[in-house]
Amino acid sequence: MRQFWIILGLCLILTGCTSTSCLTNLQLWPDPSGTHINLQQCWDKSDQIRFYTTNQGSQIAPYELIKYLEMPLSTDKFFARANFDRWRFLPLEKADRDQDSDIDKDVQDWPLGFVINTTSSGREAWHGNWLGVTCAACHTAQIEYQGKKMRIDGAPTMANLNQFLWDLQAALKATYEDGLKNGDKFKRYAKNFSGEWDKVLLERLGRVVTEGEMWHHRNDPPTPPGYARLDAVGLIFNQLIFMSGSEPVGISKNDAPVSFPFLWDTSHHNQTQWNGVAPDIPMVRNITQGIGAFAKYDPHAGAFQEPSTIPLSNQRTLQHLVHKLRSPAWPENILGAIDREKAERGRVVFEKKCASCHADQKREEPLKYLRVTMTPVKDLKTDGNMVANADHRELRGSDGRQEKIAVAAGPTVKDIVFSWSHVGEIFPFVGETLAAVWRWGLDFGRDETKLDRYKARPLDGIWATAPYLHNGSVPNLYQLLVSGERKPYYVGTRQFDPKHVGFIEDDKSGTWVDTGTSGNLNTGHDAFTYGGELDLEQEVWPLIEYMKTL
Repeated sequence: MRQFWIILGLCLILTGCTSTSCLTNLQLWPDPSGTHINLQQCWDKSDQIRFYTTNQGSQIAPYELIKYLEMPLSTDKFFARANFDRWRFLPLEKADRDQDSDIDKDVQDWPLGFVINTTSSGREAWHGNWLGVTCAACHTAQIEYQGKKMRIDGAPTMANLNQFLWDLQAALKATYEDGLKNGDKFKRYAKNFSGEWDKVLLERLGRVVTEGEMWHHRNDPPTPPGYARLDAVGLIFNQLIFMSGSEPVGISKNDAPVSFPFLWDTSHHNQTQWNGVAPDIPMVRNITQGIGAFAKYDPHAGAFQEPSTIPLSNQRTLQHLVHKLRSPAWPENILGAIDREKAERGRVVFEKKCASCHADQKREEPLKYLRVTMTPVKDLKTDGNMVANADHRELRGSDGRQEKIAVAAGPTVKDIVFSWSHVGEIFPFVGETLAAVWRWGLDFGRDETKLDRYKARPLDGIWATAPYLHNGSVPNLYQLLVSGERKPYYVGTRQFDPKHVGFIEDDKSGTWVDTGTSGNLNTGHDAFTYGGELDLEQEVWPLIEYMKTL
């Protein structure tokens, strides 16, 4: 027994720290493509490409059926660079595609985070080539200022994933319905399928349209979240209910859009997601996230059958990439020099007003395991939809038993990880998983693990992660600290505002965020949280200056 605890302790030591040797040089490095600048985050170019292109089992739609799609109301190509720009996905340059020989030449216009996922195991319906997304589609940002474009890996995307999915469904449906009338759109589409009868092709297309309609019926939110936001936890929960064949009980609508969480440091936190719903057990967190990102799961798979499209070895690759990722430093030669005297005054304010919740993680220090502060929403007074939905959403299984979805996710993860088909893949996970389970056991039952609260994570790199609050309802740090200045705004631009630290808020090409509606509320985290209104000159501006240094 003593040996067991020694092994666990060694696992904790080995998985609890991260080297900082890469941070001795914080210089920017121009991307080989010439299109943008990379900030030093302890990744090299090969790390970036692996993060952008590593498949996580995502199956949005059969590749062969979507590659020739036109836009619903025109003959324009659906998968065109102009459309990806409109959805605000970041381009993956041709030079980057060429470094990975497995990427099809047909997808040269696809952005980073979009891949072809080829599956040959599991249910027959999963076989073939599929359009899929990787972690990078939602967790890569670009900040633009005075013509300079800065890539931030692990930061929240500005993309409108919901709009992309709606447009894809509309294009599929328009092609299918035109085929029922033997129209020109379908004829142009069918010419690309040599040897396949139009009737058979139409039937295949019809099945995909029907599946898409069912997905949208389960997941479409009452109000479109727009750019930079998504009810990701709601998607995960709904997919878990659907794939398990269970019946939803109570809340099932996705009305809690959130900003995409930034990834650096998270593998060292005891809880992840804005509401801490996912413990820091890599396989639990990563597999449930994969299911929300269109991976498939078969709860009825036999002991020696593949239960999911999720490749565990790829999940481990992604886990290790995120483990070494560090926060970006404020690029003074682009965004302006930091006033060090003012920042020092801000540090004093931070220690007095902020540090009791937000641990001050130093970028230059090794990362260590951190038990994050979880604040009850009744005290924080921010929008409560996310915590309410996660805490109250339940399912009823075939045995009639009712339980919370957050609990019911456990058997799904167990089925996927401990299938006999994965015996050769799970051994590399043993050490880190044992360490994570041991840490989770220490936290089990503590108030901080309840789902009625939001996570206060370290704020290193916070300058690069707008919009703010968990639901992205505040465009910059200035408005976050001066609650009287908060107002509805447009989200979607990448143009940076270095004075207020965030994105400019009046670009009408973005999505209007009505901050007076449920799910979008920009209330809370204000004077009551800070212990009184902050003085503009003596506290707010110095605090903003200090947060540039984090």
